[in-house]
This record gives sequence, C-alpha cells and structure tokens, in this order.
Amino acid sequence: MDFNNYEVLAPIGNYEEIDLVLNEKPDAVYIGLKGKTSRPSVSDFSMEQLKKAIIKCHEKNIKIYVAINSNISQDAMDELLKNIYELDRDGVDAFILADFGLIKTVSHKLKNAKIHASTLLGAYNINTVRLLKELGVTRIIFYANLYIDEIAKIINAEPDLEYELVAEGGTCFNDIRQCRLPHITDDNKHILYCRNGCMLCDENNIKKGKMIAEHPVRVAEVVGIYMGLGIKSFKIEGRTVPAKERIPMIRDLKKYIQNFESGQPLKSYLHYVNRIRREIL
Repeated sequence: MDFNNYEVLAPIGNYEEIDLVLNEKPDAVYIGLKGKTSRPSVSDFSMEQLKKAIIKCHEKNIKIYVAINSNISQDAMDELLKNIYELDRDGVDAFILADFGLIKTVSHKLKNAKIHASTLLGAYNINTVRLLKELGVTRIIFYANLYIDEIAKIINAEPDLEYELVAEGGTCFNDIRQCRLPHITDDNKHILYCRNGCMLCDENNIKKGKMIAEHPVRVAEVVGIYMGLGIKSFKIEGRTVPAKERIPMIRDLKKYIQNFESGQPLKSYLHYVNRIRREIL
C-alpha cells in the first residue's frame, strides 16, 4: 500500500493557530463554521476566516474540511445554504454534516466539495451507511466505541466508500450522542468534566485515578489494525484545545502509520502491550 493513501486529519480551532498546525503537514484539517457546530463559537471560523484558510491550506497542498454539525433551525437554513454554496465555490474539499435533511438538500448541488457524515449523525449499521451513500455521502466517520467486527462488517458491505476514525484526542468509552455530563459551564466556557483527574479513596488508601473518559489504548499505537480494516483517514479531535497540545498527536499518527507501512509494526505493538501490562499491575 502507498502511505499517501492514508490521511492524518488535524483540528484547527482559531485562525491565530492555523500556521502552527499547517507547518506539521497533516494531510487535511477540519475547521468549524462559526455558530453552526457542536462546539463553542470561539473555536469556529467566520466566513472571512474560512476563505483565508482555504487559500493557506491549498498553498501547502493540504485539504480543508468544514464542520457543520449543530442543530440547524428552519430560520437559519437559507443563510447556511448560501454559506455552503459560497464555500464550495471557493474550493472547500468537504463538508462534515450531521443532518439528513441538509445532506439531501446539498448533495447534488455541490460543484467541488464532498460530503462526510459526522460522528454525530450516528452511522453505526449497514442500513444507515447505505442510505447515506444514496444521499451522496462519500465518507463515513466512525466513532472509536464501535467494535472492530462491527467496523469490518460495514466496510466489507460498502467497500467503495471512504471511512474515517476518531483516533486521537476525543476517544471515549461513552457514546458521544448519549453523554449526560455537562460540556458547558455557567459562563459558557467549554469543558469536559469527564477528563478531569480523580482520586480513589477507601479507609486506608488514596490513589490517583484515571480520567473517566480515558480510552484504554491510543488508536495511534495500534493504527495498523484499522488500516488493515480499510480505514483511510485518522482524525484528531480537539478544536477547543490549544494547537500546541495537538501537535504531538499529529506527529505520532504520522509516525505510526509510516511504521506500519514500512513493515515495522512489532515495535508499536510491544509498546502497547507493555503499557497495558503496567496499567494492570
């Protein structure tokens, strides 16, 4: 396989950090349209900023995807459609969408951009994937709580679609569509309480506990498994997180993908196994 067939997809949460991320040379980046995503507007781009970002990304041969995954009211639909068609003309490579109606409306009217089905849409079975394919979706974004056999069955049923996995930064044992923990504080700041540390106590001992949402293993370390299943894009979550904290994840994903491509998976797996052993002990 050719390493260029695989994509490292990085987040950008504000325009001031765009060069920091692009200098790491991810294959693609994703950016939210202000007021139209599931994140606070401070981590989204205005239309003017998105237009500048398109130019910057394409100058470096990096693809740019625009996330539009909030609940869209009828009153906001006309303006949103205008924005989508304008960004399509400006060269956006794909839109990440989470609304069936919006997907159906724009799918056959876009001239350049592709449509990716957001994790928030919830494509967890073959029937849903086939419906999305009929609507014009070209990529399904899996969430990391799907079992490997579930992923394999979907890809085997529809092998001609692209598949993406949330691989770093936002993986969680919980289903993000059913999370009951608050993500916004009283002053409208975005926070994930499940990622705060905790202490485990009994009558005699106090030990540091793991974060509730911490996944048992980094996908990057076993990325070869998912590459073998047919997943082509590996997404790093974290538009609300400072870019400097996501840079190591970009580097690690690129490194591990290259390791598996060059036939050096053993070292990566040994590192994973040793880590699990340490946690158990």
